[in-house]
Amino acid sequence: MRIAIAQLDPVIGAFDENVKKIQEAYAKACAAKAALLLTPEMGICGYPPHDLVERPEIFERCEKALETLRQLTQGQDTALVVGYVGRNPAPGGRHAQNVVSILSGGKVAFTQAKTLLPTYDVFDEARYFEPAQSASLWDFNGTPTAVAICEDLWAGDPALKRSIYRNDPLEQYRTQGPRLLISISASPYEWGKRARREELHSKIAQDLKVPLVYVNQVGANDEILFDGGSFALDAKGKLLGRMPFFKTGFSVVEVDTQADGPVFKGDIEMQAPSEIEILHRGLVVGIRNYFERTGFKTAILGLSGGIDSAVVAALAVEALGPKNILGVAMPSQFSSSGSLADAEALAKNLGMALEVKPIKFLYSTLSRELSERRGELAPIALENLQSRLRGLTLMTLANHYQALVLTTGNKSELATGYCTLYGDMCGALCPIGDIFKTRVYELARHMNGLAQKSGGFPIPESSLTKAPSAELRPNQTDQDTLPPYELLDALLEDYLERGMDLAEIHRKFDAAPGAPGPNWVSDTLKKVEINEYKRRQSAPVLKASTKAFGIGRRVPIANAWQV
Repeated sequence: MRIAIAQLDPVIGAFDENVKKIQEAYAKACAAKAALLLTPEMGICGYPPHDLVERPEIFERCEKALETLRQLTQGQDTALVVGYVGRNPAPGGRHAQNVVSILSGGKVAFTQAKTLLPTYDVFDEARYFEPAQSASLWDFNGTPTAVAICEDLWAGDPALKRSIYRNDPLEQYRTQGPRLLISISASPYEWGKRARREELHSKIAQDLKVPLVYVNQVGANDEILFDGGSFALDAKGKLLGRMPFFKTGFSVVEVDTQADGPVFKGDIEMQAPSEIEILHRGLVVGIRNYFERTGFKTAILGLSGGIDSAVVAALAVEALGPKNILGVAMPSQFSSSGSLADAEALAKNLGMALEVKPIKFLYSTLSRELSERRGELAPIALENLQSRLRGLTLMTLANHYQALVLTTGNKSELATGYCTLYGDMCGALCPIGDIFKTRVYELARHMNGLAQKSGGFPIPESSLTKAPSAELRPNQTDQDTLPPYELLDALLEDYLERGMDLAEIHRKFDAAPGAPGPNWVSDTLKKVEINEYKRRQSAPVLKASTKAFGIGRRVPIANAWQV
């Protein structure tokens, strides 16, 4: 049998637009004489809709779209698999379900609600949906077929470290004996997710001894990135084809349930890109989709000459085009001439506009005015004053140009509070807020490597080699108040992302080579905890790890947690 896969980028709430994308894919599937077309989880309404599920209109709009698609299949030989928010038919429980329906010959041939509702990380599905109590098979032209929705196949994910569900649809599938397994998904991206996702589904295909065809959403909705990478596996779990990462696409797989060796044709990326390249693509898509879906075209950011603003600028130019990016250099008394030169070189390399707006006079005047009755301001107040003047400048220009400000803070800085509220944290989106400083350098080198093939190096070498500094006082460097980034990032990764036990963290890092002092671990982790109030007010952070700041990490601001 021939199965088509439409790797789409549905937009939350854009019912007409999403239906049009499905219609276009369906026309391709019919032309390819496919027996079935797979589209992503909640492809009709977009995922995740969050509290929009509580709006009664969502049912009417989903049902209207479903009716349009049902009529589309009238007189056609190709069945269509679509996901949406459906009504819970039972009198009790939550009013909505996460549903997949198969439309065939102008009829709704099969419907299955999602059984496993994730409530970890960015997921909160049990808040909105009632789970299915059982999973049944669909008769696909004589082939018993299991139809799963994303998490329904993830109960055995080793990353969860224990079973978190009472029921596992796989147990039902084993007794029902399907000969084909299909899964429609909206599986978020994170570093290393590709290999983990493919291995998990490969083991399921081997376990059930059936081919498995998997479709994943692509694109970005707010902080959450969806990487696509849809694939097909044979009954031995062998990868037969993989679709591109962070790109929409259409492919067809020939599945023979009686033999090995399905044929995969269409948009294919059999050689998996490097993890840093997948991250690079994801951040570009995250910026592009955020602007497209909020109705803005122009981005503004501060260019300091440092590595963080350089990387964000390069990503923004790739996402939106150089004509839609404005960089603003705002030197103060403490800014080096080299920093301005690096900012100018970066803007020239990227082909983007740069305005130089010194804050020297503003800083001198305001600091003098504020000091008149209380003596000289504290050093930290003077440093933050500069950052807030820069934030004020950027936000004012954004209002003028009807633009959005991109913040340039990385995860290392956000974690330790090495950032200024209402200063460098001002903005609409924080593209690298889930990327540690050491990985920012890796990303910069990767992008320069890609650009080298066409004869350029967008990020100046001096931005890569000079000591990182906020330049808020004479001869300042980040390491005046922070541990070396290699050590800091390793500690933060274990604490924030791996959830390592505190006793083990202390054994590993207290006396590590290069440790800045006997209490550096506790001092650093205290910074992480006391700066939650800042992060709660930061711009949305594009999620790229297992635990990003934002909706996937919920820590009380007022607490007495001991580290």
